[in-house]
Amino acid sequence: MSVVVSTLADLVSYTNTLYEADSTPPSSGDEDYTVWTALFNIAINLWESEEGVLWNELYTTLANAADGTKTTTAGTYSYACPTLISFPASGHVWLGSGVNKTPYKVIKPEELQLYENNSGDWCYFLLDSAPTLEFNPNLTISTGQTINYSLYQKATKLSASTDVIQMSDPMFAVYYALSELKKEEGDTSAASIASQKLEAMKTKNIMPAWYQSDNLLNRVEDGMGLSAFGT
Repeated sequence: MSVVVSTLADLVSYTNTLYEADSTPPSSGDEDYTVWTALFNIAINLWESEEGVLWNELYTTLANAADGTKTTTAGTYSYACPTLISFPASGHVWLGSGVNKTPYKVIKPEELQLYENNSGDWCYFLLDSAPTLEFNPNLTISTGQTINYSLYQKATKLSASTDVIQMSDPMFAVYYALSELKKEEGDTSAASIASQKLEAMKTKNIMPAWYQSDNLLNRVEDGMGLSAFGT
């Protein structure tokens, strides 16, 4: 089954059909286009910030990110993270490739004072305006090792007509925009549909694939104890 991809141009077209009921959507630079785009981006922000939900669409890896330092340099312990990182999504950062990868335990920045004289394989993330990955400075870092970790990213806002919306059901953004456009008319039908779309995405987000176990793993019994990482 193919994945439905919706661009900003698609969203504008859908909204135009539902709101204006004609076949000529507004163009970039038109007031409606600008207002509708702003409403789509508000919908993206609401979707991204939905309480208690981590959207599958926002998980990615450093390798797939558009930026962020992906290989090490000898004697360098600080590396740029992808601009869109929200927080690390794995407990370890890996250096190297193939079977020769080394895991580095991710600690919290506030725990650094407990590790400063430690020679173990650990690292931490500083997620300020210029996010970085920091390795234990007591270690020896060589040149050319691949850096690999998972991350949860901030949702991308729409700007260009070809920008793709990340949510699994883009019609949530369309119906949210439509609900705002019809608010003064007292029409709440679009708001109701938008709410249903959001709830459906939340349900889909936690559904396991066919034959995929939904049991909680025991980290020791399932071979996931700390010994598996050499610590």
